[in-house]
Amino acid sequence: MSRIGVALLLATLAWAQPAAGADAARGRALYETRCVGCHNKSVHQRESRKATSFEGVLAQVSRWNATLGGDWKAEDIEDVAVYLNERYYKHPCPASVCPPGSAAVTPSGTVAAR
Repeated sequence: MSRIGVALLLATLAWAQPAAGADAARGRALYETRCVGCHNKSVHQRESRKATSFEGVLAQVSRWNATLGGDWKAEDIEDVAVYLNERYYKHPCPASVCPPGSAAVTPSGTVAAR
């Protein structure tokens, strides 16, 4: 098979793979490396939480990323938000972000296991 044929085959296989979604384990590692020094679980379990939806969790992670220097990419922010949501918040998570096996919002707005 020619190099072009191999390249086309690899490109087709890569394109055909479903999106894996955010990686909560990677999000946990990022969170524990950067955030846990100031945040303990009580921050996420208090009654007056600012994050009242998954989008709110994502916004708070993004805000703190910017406050601390902004060196996380969008993928990093999503990974941390998914970790925090799975660990503490339990809000419905959009299917475009959630990894398989987690709760996701269906097109009709209901929550379904993935």
